Amino acid sequence: MEKSIQAYNKKLNNYYDSYGKLIQYPSKRPMRIIALKKITEQLNEGREYTEKEINEIISQNIAFSDIELIRREMYQYKFIGRLRDGSKYWVENNWRNIYSEYTIED
Repeated sequence: MEKSIQAYNKKLNNYYDSYGKLIQYPSKRPMRIIALKKITEQLNEGREYTEKEINEIISQNIAFSDIELIRREMYQYKFIGRLRDGSKYWVENNWRNIYSEYTIED
């Protein structure tokens, strides 16, 4: 799996602009997970965020306008958790374990 993750990481580079912003959300699941992982790494574990703060972090990392899609995907893939009413968001504790196979050690 490590070689395919390296290949996905290399392909994913084509989805970023020169400023490091995601210009298109990938259709392949492994590349989606890697892209979402990069955004999640910008969040502080143990901190609660408002929806506005989460949206701002996402908007700083994407060059397209569908912030809601990325936020929903981060929640569905269990990178972040939230209260039912969406008033508080947080980084899920075990996302690194869930997606450990998507991490390449140098």
